[in-house]
Amino acid sequence: MKTNNKKILVADDDPLVRKLLNELLTFYGYDVDCVSNGEEAIALIGERPYDLLITDYMMPKINGIELIQKIRNLNLSVPIIGISASEEEKGFLSAGANLFIAKPFSPYALKNIIEEICLT
Repeated sequence: MKTNNKKILVADDDPLVRKLLNELLTFYGYDVDCVSNGEEAIALIGERPYDLLITDYMMPKINGIELIQKIRNLNLSVPIIGISASEEEKGFLSAGANLFIAKPFSPYALKNIIEEICLT
């Protein structure tokens, strides 16, 4: 796949999910950084700009909703997709996420969402 120069940050405490998202998004041509918790995500977002954040809900230290709130409190407008196996859609969207995707999700559906909604 060709590189499109878009940078995505993935925050998820599950190493398998991070690995799968990293491989999938890299395959689709994105530049991907992965972290295991919200504190690491805040640190990276403070160091460099991202075109998209994909965050899980259940993470140690700072969960996904707290992460989104901190990012929005910093007035950062990075698009955010919340992902979770739990019913957290309302919490994600209320915190400032642009979208919510329930786990498990289709890799093709995620690709389309990123291309058509978040990175256009």
